[in-house]
Amino acid sequence: MTLTSEVFTQASETDPAIQARAVIRTGQQGPLAALQPKVALLTELELGADAREAALAALIDFCTGSVRRHLNATDQALYAPAAGSPETRLLIRALRTAATVLDRDIDALTRTDDTSRVKTITQSIEAHLATHLAVEQAVLLPALTCLPGMELAALAADFTTLLDGGRLDRPADLDVGRAVTDD
Repeated sequence: MTLTSEVFTQASETDPAIQARAVIRTGQQGPLAALQPKVALLTELELGADAREAALAALIDFCTGSVRRHLNATDQALYAPAAGSPETRLLIRALRTAATVLDRDIDALTRTDDTSRVKTITQSIEAHLATHLAVEQAVLLPALTCLPGMELAALAADFTTLLDGGRLDRPADLDVGRAVTDD
């Protein structure tokens, strides 16, 4: 006998995989939506020195906080479970490489005060993050739903926990391909 709470129409709004994808997409869209106006402020407006300095400080704080927290949450909750599967191993390696490049851009932003370099780096961060999120949504999420034994709802819950500043229990197996650390 099936409980009514377990009955759903696959690929409908009641499908747990569809609900989990929506939760993950919402978590993914937040960093980019918050980043874009910060980048526009520095790249599209002619700000005075004090306003420019404040805008740069706000962008750096956001990138070193929210963006890196997002990268770490994605790595732990979505990449790590898929890293061992032959079907997604190469994809995870590519996404981790892209996350490392994004992380390096953030480091470069924290070390420069040259106006033209700041503009170039901020545009690079925005472009890398947008592309990274697009690949996660278009390729990673569908791949995760096809992996045997993968419960997207559990991954979405872990992802949300990490984005909210929580911690996950450490797995007994180490993910040796992990690029982003949470030290």
